[in-house]
Amino acid sequence: MVRSRRSLFIAALCLAAGILGEGLPRAQQLGRVSSDHVIVQMPAERELLGRQLIGDLERCYAYMNRSIGGALPRRVAVTLDWARAETVCNRRAGHITIGMGRPEASGDREFLFHAIAREMARLGLLNLSEGAAREDTEFLFEGMIEILVHEFDHSSRSLESAWAISKLLLETDRLGLARQRAWSEFSGGVRSHRSAAPGVTFLKTFRDLQGRERPVKFFEALKKRSLLKALEMTFKAPGDELERVWLERVREYRIPEAILVDEARAPRLVRIEPAEGRVRMVIEDADGDLSAVFVRDEGSGAVSQARAETENGVPFFTVSLPAGAAAGAVTIVAVDEAGNLRSWNEAPSR
Repeated sequence: MVRSRRSLFIAALCLAAGILGEGLPRAQQLGRVSSDHVIVQMPAERELLGRQLIGDLERCYAYMNRSIGGALPRRVAVTLDWARAETVCNRRAGHITIGMGRPEASGDREFLFHAIAREMARLGLLNLSEGAAREDTEFLFEGMIEILVHEFDHSSRSLESAWAISKLLLETDRLGLARQRAWSEFSGGVRSHRSAAPGVTFLKTFRDLQGRERPVKFFEALKKRSLLKALEMTFKAPGDELERVWLERVREYRIPEAILVDEARAPRLVRIEPAEGRVRMVIEDADGDLSAVFVRDEGSGAVSQARAETENGVPFFTVSLPAGAAAGAVTIVAVDEAGNLRSWNEAPSR
């Protein structure tokens, strides 16, 4: 009996070690920092970074758990893994792996905190909805995650640019429940401020109209229902009526010349020039994380999302002009991942 209990105890320890060490080479399974509800594991040489993060992560846990109706597990385990690219949220194990092997991944405190906070919010929403993140619901998960993280971080001004992105998406016929339900097509599989914007504006529309608790009730309603059934049950109207109210709110939004969350990091237009039926723009961004660039041709009123390209190592954006149009006056709107927005009225010149 003693041997049996000892075997079970050892097996449990091995399982816990496997969960906490998921994705890390054995040689790196050294550093570990913990608080009441959060465990962070990382290579030993980066343990100081974990110690700098743990206090804020504990406060973030408390906020997320309270905001999502106590849906987080008693303890959340986080692994920072420089050997993998993807970030994984394992709902059943209560474990988050932050993949640091990506070009945009940064080992600084700000990047890591936001990456972990996002996945902590995701974990809570997944638990609340019993894993209801699907192709057709992903845009609302992304929107709610964005709202929760910025509200915890007292950076809700970053959400303002979600309205500008949504309005420009509407003008390019890329906004609506049918469009956003096709998450992979809309987002290209990329989680970004641009991809989250429709979910942000949809949920904020009905939170403003019906109260802060409504979006949380929606995710709870997803447990046993389809997207449209959960929307109708929570917000007390059929999907087409909810869409009409949402799009009308977006349509009424006026895009400002600037939304400056951090002016020093905001996008800056370097130059704009015509290029064989296109407009070519060089836009500098301190963090290199532009989320979206839109261009309105003032002659035709047509709006297009610019495409990122690179030539001789220099990044730039291009957009095609309407057929037969000359390179006249355009309005450019650029938004970065922090929510900084700047717009410029320009006429391309050689």
